[in-house]
Amino acid sequence: MKRIEFRLGKRHLTLEVPPFLIDFRKRNFSSMMTRRLSGGKGTLFYVYITRRNQLSKLLILKAMHPGIFMPPRLEINEAFSREEINDFIGSVRELEKEWKYQDHGLWRRRIDDMTIYMVLVVGDDRWTVRAMVSKEGVPGYGVELPVDARLSEKFMKELTPEESRDLEIHEHGQNRHFHFTVYEIERFIDLVKRYDYYFARKETWEQSVRIEGPP
Repeated sequence: MKRIEFRLGKRHLTLEVPPFLIDFRKRNFSSMMTRRLSGGKGTLFYVYITRRNQLSKLLILKAMHPGIFMPPRLEINEAFSREEINDFIGSVRELEKEWKYQDHGLWRRRIDDMTIYMVLVVGDDRWTVRAMVSKEGVPGYGVELPVDARLSEKFMKELTPEESRDLEIHEHGQNRHFHFTVYEIERFIDLVKRYDYYFARKETWEQSVRIEGPP
């Protein structure tokens, strides 16, 4: 089982979303919340995001990539060392050796006939990264969105017939993971901002089970 990481930052890192598995025989991917990986094929993806001084680091990203969106009103009251600034800049440069930066907060990595995109999502006081997957010959992007169980019915009504054509829903306690298709990156960003269990609610995902696999 191959493991690929996406890391923005070197200090104060958080495993931002549950690790997900991409099976390269198909476009869809699934959360890996099991105690043991056995006999499956695919690649595990881990997304680590720095959480401390996030708004200041967003300004650094903006300086490195001017096309990144910034909230119209951004109040920053943070202080951190030159060493931490340099560490963050270094982490971005290191990341982009494998994840090619496109524009407007979008990184991509090509694997066989699949392209994995990491999308920067910026809120009023926090930012995160979420994944999208495209496959040659298949329209749209495969995405996963964890939604509070109490909002799942409302979210279902939000999806268009085209988006829900290949819909799968996986139960994960307090939230449900929706696997579906989007056709525009902006549409996915909007849904993340309004429904994502860990971003819209400002929850931190905690690894409550041991995930066995390559170190």
